[in-house]
Amino acid sequence: MGSILKLMPLIREGAQNAKGTSKSKRHFLDFVVDGESLWEALGKRHDMVSILCAEYSANETAKALGRLLLDQKADLPNNRRSFFVCSECGDLGCGAITAVIERQAETITWKAFGYENTYENKILLDAYGTVGPFTFDATAYQRTLVQAMDLLRCAEN
Repeated sequence: MGSILKLMPLIREGAQNAKGTSKSKRHFLDFVVDGESLWEALGKRHDMVSILCAEYSANETAKALGRLLLDQKADLPNNRRSFFVCSECGDLGCGAITAVIERQAETITWKAFGYENTYENKILLDAYGTVGPFTFDATAYQRTLVQAMDLLRCAEN
């Protein structure tokens, strides 16, 4: 039996610190695989949010969904796709948690999670080796991801 993917609305709370800098509030969808939060396992330690973030443009979110569904090209070299990005700007240059997504017959697999950015030629894989791989039924996977835009609209309200 394969893994089960669910999307869970989360909020990264905003804050104003004494030095005058701030953190923006973000509403995003966490990838929950077999009951385990990937944000807790991968994104939280870097203060990242998922690529499915209500405050980012709808166009960028649609592209991100297309990449997860393998309808769009990967956003990084070596067929790697971003999952968690900078919580302030979403820029890959700030660093991203990425993985390879492959389709085989009726399954989708997420594997080789790592940390990378757009200005260094390395992918840090070792710290993420205990996460995945995850293999999903392709039909259930697509059905879950197609709900993302509606879930984001609800999460924002």
